[in-house]
Amino acid sequence: MSNPATQTKSTNWTGVSYGIVLGFVAAYFQFKVPPVLPVLFDLYAYETMVAGGFMSIFAISGMLISVRVGRAIQRNGAQQYLIAAFALMLGGTALGLALPESSTVMLTSRLIEGFGAAVLAVCMPAFVNMSAGPGHLPIAIAAQATWIPVGQLVANVVAQPAVSEDFWQPVWWFGAAATVAVALWTWWIVRRGCVPGVARMAATTPPAKGDLTKRGTAAPSGDLLKPIEIRTLWIAAALFFLWQAQFMGYFTWLPVYLVNVRDFTANDAVQLNQVPVVVLLVFSLIGGMILKTGVGVIRLLTFALTLQALGWAMIPFADNTVVGLTSLVVWGIAAGLTPTSLWALPSTLVGGHRAGTDAFAVVLTGRYLGILGGPLIAAGVFDLTGDWVTVAYAFVAIAGTTIAGTLYLGVRIHSIKGGGVRPAETV
Repeated sequence: MSNPATQTKSTNWTGVSYGIVLGFVAAYFQFKVPPVLPVLFDLYAYETMVAGGFMSIFAISGMLISVRVGRAIQRNGAQQYLIAAFALMLGGTALGLALPESSTVMLTSRLIEGFGAAVLAVCMPAFVNMSAGPGHLPIAIAAQATWIPVGQLVANVVAQPAVSEDFWQPVWWFGAAATVAVALWTWWIVRRGCVPGVARMAATTPPAKGDLTKRGTAAPSGDLLKPIEIRTLWIAAALFFLWQAQFMGYFTWLPVYLVNVRDFTANDAVQLNQVPVVVLLVFSLIGGMILKTGVGVIRLLTFALTLQALGWAMIPFADNTVVGLTSLVVWGIAAGLTPTSLWALPSTLVGGHRAGTDAFAVVLTGRYLGILGGPLIAAGVFDLTGDWVTVAYAFVAIAGTTIAGTLYLGVRIHSIKGGGVRPAETV
């Protein structure tokens, strides 16, 4: 495989779009549970912590394999790993459909799906990053950052007519169909050889100066990540953990909160859940436009996280309709700007197009920790207090910690730039 930490003068839009679609499918699988969770509770009487595990168990899959798979893809190409991923996602789907009444079987099916989705999540940012030309990279990163809201939105749209009839299985069927479709696209890409890094190729001639996207060309030794860069990537991973925990806690339990506390129907809860998702989607793209103007990643991230803390703080007063809707919008704005900033960090930290599957695997490890912790933190605080308002206050504290960590990362980036390490992008 071409080292993903390479550079191209022009944009390979097939590679960019393929990477983004891989993310859409992975996100759909991850977020297909929340819109049908009230129905699953009614039909199978799952315990709260077990239901939270349906989301959190994706994290275990990701943490177990992301770094290793990222390094292996860097060496061998993604083809064989993607084939295995599609098979796992289809197998996990079939298992969940077969025995949904067993919480153990359902957790196992989600674990299997998670292994497959983890491979797609590692490939997504690397393919986008290495296929986008310098002029298009901020916009490509912004489009990539929409993978979660698009996956959520599609899951909500598919779920809405089903949950109104207390039916959840169509959401699983749609995921299987999407997996088959992207597998066929992968087969076409392999045959055409039009996306660097998908198929393994033997090294041939050196690429032209300034264009290192030919398949099979090895990365120059100078493009290897330095220890200080790797350590800073782990700080970025910690931020991803803290933010992802908030994101997962919010979107996993929002439908349940709306049904149990605000007395909405399951169908109405799905509709309300789309408000922050749609706002998030729009502001993910706006975040890319802001970055393209030269506004620093750390500045944008700090602003977004401050908004997110405000969104959490408004929840205790959400019994007022205006405040409740405003909190959904504020939360959506923050949740759109934040991932655009977080996904830009690897390129910002190591400079240019050097961030490949190895760099993104580090950051994804933090993301998976957040996926694991977020729903369980929310469920644990609720089980201890019996009050969703207390959960909101707990996440206000986590949001404050994330802001402090972001400011520290800004200092670290400045020290890297001042210490002669390859220049990063504007902070």
